[in-house]
Amino acid sequence: MVEMYARNQLLVTHKFREYLLSALLMSSAVSLATVVDSIIVGRLLGSVALSAVGLTAPVIYGLNLLHLLFSVGGLTTASIVKGRRDHKTADQLFTVSLITGLICISLYALGIILLAEPLSVALSRGNALVQDQVLDYLRPLVLAGLPLSFSFGLAQFHRVDGNPRASAVVALTANAVNLVLDYVLIRFAGMGIAGAGLSTTLGYLAGAILVLPYLFSKKRSFHFVWPGKKLRSRLGDVIRVGLPKGLNQGTSLLRSAVLNSLIMATLGSPGMAAMAVCINALAITAIFITSSSDAMLPIVGTLYGEGDALGMRATAKTASRVILLASSLMAAFFLAWPRLVGGWFGIVSPQDLDVMVPALRMFALSLPLYSINILLQNFYATTGREKIASFMATLDGLVFVVLFAFILVRVDLRLFWLCYLFSELATLTFALLTGRQLRRKEPLSGILLIKEEEAGALWEVSIPAEVEAAVGVSEQVIAFGRQNGLPPVLSNRIGIAIEEMAVNTAIHGKAKNRNTRLDIRVRLTDDQVIISLRDNGIPFDSSLAPKQEESSLAYGGIELARRIANKFEYSYHLGFNATVLAFDR
Repeated sequence: MVEMYARNQLLVTHKFREYLLSALLMSSAVSLATVVDSIIVGRLLGSVALSAVGLTAPVIYGLNLLHLLFSVGGLTTASIVKGRRDHKTADQLFTVSLITGLICISLYALGIILLAEPLSVALSRGNALVQDQVLDYLRPLVLAGLPLSFSFGLAQFHRVDGNPRASAVVALTANAVNLVLDYVLIRFAGMGIAGAGLSTTLGYLAGAILVLPYLFSKKRSFHFVWPGKKLRSRLGDVIRVGLPKGLNQGTSLLRSAVLNSLIMATLGSPGMAAMAVCINALAITAIFITSSSDAMLPIVGTLYGEGDALGMRATAKTASRVILLASSLMAAFFLAWPRLVGGWFGIVSPQDLDVMVPALRMFALSLPLYSINILLQNFYATTGREKIASFMATLDGLVFVVLFAFILVRVDLRLFWLCYLFSELATLTFALLTGRQLRRKEPLSGILLIKEEEAGALWEVSIPAEVEAAVGVSEQVIAFGRQNGLPPVLSNRIGIAIEEMAVNTAIHGKAKNRNTRLDIRVRLTDDQVIISLRDNGIPFDSSLAPKQEESSLAYGGIELARRIANKFEYSYHLGFNATVLAFDR
């Protein structure tokens, strides 16, 4: 009996897999579009054009910085407060993140357009042939920021709002349009590298059109509301949580500017072509890293808001298995067949291959460590450890990699590409040492730095939505209450409330879902006993169920639970029915 009534992670693990599939489709669409974009440019226009694409990386990182800063910050903070049932704040965060992000990206694009010519000269280090290619690619490409932020930002909220496939559909459509137009505009319209930039913008514009129905949907739980005096506070929350993601792109912007200059000064165009291949190798691997992180963020954010440490740990563990396996397999592939990868991008000359082959092999060694660091950064940023996440992003994205690059160039130019591996090792060491110091000061557990619950303060169980299981849970929670000194009357009230809610889930929630399960958590505080129930049954707001005299017997139990609890709240988030009952001690 005791073994049956234990907490498992079937609900959150199933939800992670569900979100992973949609995130994988979205990440595949984005990353593969970038890779195929480079393949088309390299094969149709040559290595010089491919080098120009690599040289515009700082500008692209700038666009991504602003997009991720506001979209990830808004999505994560909104998920956290949704977990706390604060829907008003969630709406404010949704509004602030979307509107502010669009304004900032518009201003950024305007600045790039006005400074396009001197910027292209700086990026190409005065190489006239490459500079013309950079300028032609840059001008139409920077316009992609606005539809990118609108379509992908809104699609992320749609995904969390109970439609995980929405973001994948938007991404697949946007990038399919991009790739088709890429080939058409370069091969048949004769637009050259400018066609590659324009096709990207038009692809994201198609995605923006596709996401418009959600904006006008009456079923969405996120709404536009003016935060008033809370504007500065809400914007600060969004930026604080989104900063680690933004720093990944911001430091990449500075890093690519420094390393590209170093490569152009030492290895020239073959070195930049090799760098473009390495960036695309990372883009392919990022399909799995980004999708796992994106699937994890809203789930961990919601669980963090609810205080569900076991659920957070299980979600991170599942995500880590996916990214470690995927990144290790990709690293092995790049180590074994670097010439094949180079051929994808049109690198076939002996001169280019002599630089690219060892470069890709050394770069591939960093991928498994990179995936671990990214996972930790995202987890820390979501669970109140934003400073550690920001430090990791800055050290890994800029400080360590540039430091090791300059050291290795002085030692042996051929070892330059190991700067990525050494940077990942140094960043992970920083995270481990920082975590060790924090665990000495606070009751935290493991590398994830999750706060440990006090002994006896928490009781958790996972059960199938069955009437028999519900009755057994009542007996277990009453025993838990008595063991922790709760008055017998209060323990019995809690047991009755949980049994009635669980029975209702078994009767009503399984109407269309035979695999419905229920997670129950009972947490003791100094003043209250807080009960959290989460199930994956059909959406059903138990707080609005008809009163007993107006309803069938199936709803009578809900009415009883509402009457004996001091607080009764319901929300539907991440595709879960979530109900919280509180009893004063």
